[in-house]
Amino acid sequence: MTDSLLRRAQHTLAPLQRRDLDAAIEIARLDPVSHVVPLMHLEAARASGMMPASLWGVRRRSGLHSTLVGALWNGANLCAVLPEDDDDDALLAEVAAAAVTRLTRPAALVGPAQVTLDLWGRVEPWWGPAREVRPRQVSMAIAADPAPVTGIAAGDLALGPVRLSTLDDYDLLLPACVHMFIGEVGYDPLRHGRAGYEERLRYLVRAGRSFVQMGTVAGERQVVFKAEVGALGGGVAQLQGVWVHPDVRGRGLARAGMAAVVSQVRARLAPTVSLYVNDFNPVAIRAYDAVGFGEVGTFATVMF
Repeated sequence: MTDSLLRRAQHTLAPLQRRDLDAAIEIARLDPVSHVVPLMHLEAARASGMMPASLWGVRRRSGLHSTLVGALWNGANLCAVLPEDDDDDALLAEVAAAAVTRLTRPAALVGPAQVTLDLWGRVEPWWGPAREVRPRQVSMAIAADPAPVTGIAAGDLALGPVRLSTLDDYDLLLPACVHMFIGEVGYDPLRHGRAGYEERLRYLVRAGRSFVQMGTVAGERQVVFKAEVGALGGGVAQLQGVWVHPDVRGRGLARAGMAAVVSQVRARLAPTVSLYVNDFNPVAIRAYDAVGFGEVGTFATVMF
């Protein structure tokens, strides 16, 4: 679509302005669990006064005036804050057309399934093919103390406590994170963007958003459980990278580890803890359910 056609569109996509931050945050806070990633960046921009180039605003024109109706974060992933119940098909159509011409294709589209899959269907001719589409990921959240966890088969693991990671743990933590990433995303982050991946992990450790549990496996002290708070905004902490050492799975470590992480995150970072999990991973869903997470929506991810 040409710029002249975009100018005649009812909806416009343009870099978000500082004056629109409060309105964008108000829109995203209507569903903070779904929009925790954009909220994190919107709140950071408001606190710092610095507007990142990855924040975009969606405005609806009415006569000589326009109103902010949504926002996009286009960083490594594209996350859209757009109304899911809007009957105006032009909104998503015009946002998609503008995204194709004005945004760099991200590594993935991630967010509420209805909007994410709709956008994907519209941008696919230009941004496709996708490496993988996960159309149904269960969005879960907990805003209370976790349920008591019993039946942990610790055996000879000599488990340490679930605690904040430190940089002293880094040499053991990095391989665990890479193993999780390969299994979840499908490629080795140390071969594609190693510097950025390691910088991000060190940031999470320094920020007090990385949790680890050590144990003895095959005679060696190793990471047996880990999780990170990958996004933090709007009173929500989104857990990412949940992982249990392959040799000790099925012994209840995920349930116990998640219960401990939820308690610590709610005490230190945010009253609500969220995550999203592939619908084809029933074991993980049962573990999160046992801790007290409840299903609150559906996500989708389109990976390039």
